[in-house]
Order: sequence, then structure tokens, then C-alpha cells
Amino acid sequence: MQNEPSGVPTMGFVEASPMALDRTAGWNYFKEHGDVFESDGSWYLTSLEAVRYAHRHPELFSSARAFDTLGSPVPLVPIATDPPDHARFRRALDPLVAPRVIRGLEDELRCQVGEIIDAFVGRGSCEIVEELAKPYPTQVILTMFGLPLEDRDRFFAWVDVIINSAADGSFGDPTPEQVYAGLALFTYMQEFIDAKRKNPGHDMISSILCLTGDAEWTNEEVLGLCFLVTLAGLDTVTASIGFILMHLARRPDLRRRIVESPELTIALIEEILRLEAPAALTPRVTTEDVEVAGKTIPAGSSVFLALGAANRSEEWGATPDEIDLDHAGRGHLTFGGGIHRCMGSHLARRELCIAIEEFHRRIPNYSLPEGFEPRLVWPSGTFHLSELPLVFSAGDER
Repeated sequence: MQNEPSGVPTMGFVEASPMALDRTAGWNYFKEHGDVFESDGSWYLTSLEAVRYAHRHPELFSSARAFDTLGSPVPLVPIATDPPDHARFRRALDPLVAPRVIRGLEDELRCQVGEIIDAFVGRGSCEIVEELAKPYPTQVILTMFGLPLEDRDRFFAWVDVIINSAADGSFGDPTPEQVYAGLALFTYMQEFIDAKRKNPGHDMISSILCLTGDAEWTNEEVLGLCFLVTLAGLDTVTASIGFILMHLARRPDLRRRIVESPELTIALIEEILRLEAPAALTPRVTTEDVEVAGKTIPAGSSVFLALGAANRSEEWGATPDEIDLDHAGRGHLTFGGGIHRCMGSHLARRELCIAIEEFHRRIPNYSLPEGFEPRLVWPSGTFHLSELPLVFSAGDER
């Protein structure tokens, strides 16, 4: 890929991207301007090499300074922290979301998602986003936190309002509805933190509250972790469930292959994560002048790491824009890289695998309604489908 832009980006550059209907066209639109370029007051890194450089140098590309713009009343632990504080948080958190911990939750999560799917399996149609992709990840977070599942709907309602405060990826003054939702969620979380401090259980919040000495967290840090995990762990998994089922509904041949060989589900998930990264533009702020791919980015600049573009680099293979189950192990940057690599990647992968396996166990044959064209909400801080209706034979079971 050439470093020099083929043209000068104009105002409204991101909004003008043809991302809503076709991510291949959308990311090609980004990449044609070069590995590193500036537009509308922000810098974009699109090549695999450029993004990896930023991941390897958190001292130059600050995550903490990027998230300062949110104006959060609590520290968004651990993503909005830089070294050395970041290491203290990750030492406590990584063991709590390790694969062995996630495996211990699998039976319960399978039961939960099965009950959600059973609610519409006999109807012959469903709207995936509202009926599966939103409620299931919400229940997973409640389970991880040791919170009651009956709070699912109001919990997600608050999160939905808060997330939509930055539909275009920017953050302005919150609306009264967003202020109310944020306060309601903070109050809800604080009440449970106080209760678990007195009577800890076997959940993530309780484990953090039991830390002592130099490892002990402040109340604001615990609350910030809860807030971040809620915001980051819901809409991204919601988006990925929609993208996976969208591709399978469009590709009957691929769907049959997955249904007949369930062991390929993991490979499929990796490929969809690579091609349809939900958090595809991650923010950073430069701490000093830095040269990347022959371009000098000034200190204090807003920078976006275009993970979605880097995931489609020719370095991934001859067909970087296509699903290739035979080469799914080639990796991707969807979960980030370096010290800020997503701590919940094991959980997200397992959530997705369980959801797709249980869906296919009950509904192996499905399609999009005639004439329906899936559309990305664009521009948006998180890439996700606005809706995904599916049709199938009522009670269709293998």
C-alpha cells in the first residue's frame, strides 16, 4: 500500500464513507488515502504496520488522554489508563476473565441463550438484534457481575441510551435522557458494590472488592470498571452476533457448512470478527511529535487506529476481504493489541460460539426476508446493524 494519499480528504470524510452497506468499499475508501493521513482535525492510521506501531508504543499514543474527552466522573478502568497504573489493574483483572473461568460459566450461558431462542423458535421469524443480540450479552454481563437477571431489560435500556450519546463517534453535551440513564446506571451499580462489600460472592465485582494492600482499588475505580465493562462488553458482542448471522443468512452454502460441521464455528467467528470489527476505529492522543509511515503527527493530535482497515491488509492473505475458514488462524486486530488488548476477548469469543451453536441447534435453516438489505448504523462509535430480521420454518429443529 502506498504511503502518499491518492486524494485530499474533505470535510465529512468519515460520514461520506460507503460503510453502511459494504464494509469492503468502506475500508477501501479509507485505505486509498494512505497508511497515515489527516482529515477533519483527526489523524487516521490504516495500515497493519502503522496500527501495530501505535499498539507497541502506548507512551506515544495515549489511551488515557483519548478517553479524557468523555468527561466520565469515574476512571474507565483499565482502558482509560496508561502505564504504569495500567499494569496494576490488568494484574487483578486478567485472571478473572481467563479461559478456565469462562469455561466454568459455559453451562449456565448455554441455558440462558437457549431460553432466549426458544421464545421465538416456534414463530417462524425473529428480529435478531432486539430478540437475541441485545438480551443475551446483557445477561452475560449480569452473570459475570453477580447481578440479578430479572434486571436485564432496564439495565440494557440505560446502556442503550448512554451508548447512543455518541452515535457518530464524537461526544458532545449529553441530553437530559442520557444524564438520567447515566445516573440511574451509576446508582444501580453503587448499590450492588456496597452490598457486595459487606457480603462478597463468587463474581468479578466481589473479587475486586476483596483485594487488599497495594492491590486495593478505590470505590471510584471499581465503579469505573463496572461502567466500562458494561459499555464495552454489550454493544460489541451485540454487533458481532448480528454480523455473523447476517453473513450466514446471505450465504446458504457457508451456513450449511457450519451447521454440518459445528467445529468450524470458531473459525467462522474469527473471520467475521476480522472483517466486521465492532470497535473498528479506536481513539488515541499523541503525547509528542511522532513519525509513522513517513508522516509526522504533531503532539496532542487526535488519532484513530483503523483496525477495520488493518484487518483487511494484504498481509492476511490473497483474499483479505473474503471469509476464508481455511486460514482463520491468521489472526486479526479486532481485540486491539499491546497493553490495551481487550481483556474480555476470551469471554466474547465464547459468548459468540455458544450463541451460534445454540441457534443452529434449534434453527439450522434461515434467510433474510425478500428485499431486505442489512444496513450498518453509520456513522457510529460502534459498528452495528440497525436491525436483522430472519425468517425460517416455525419450530424448525434438527
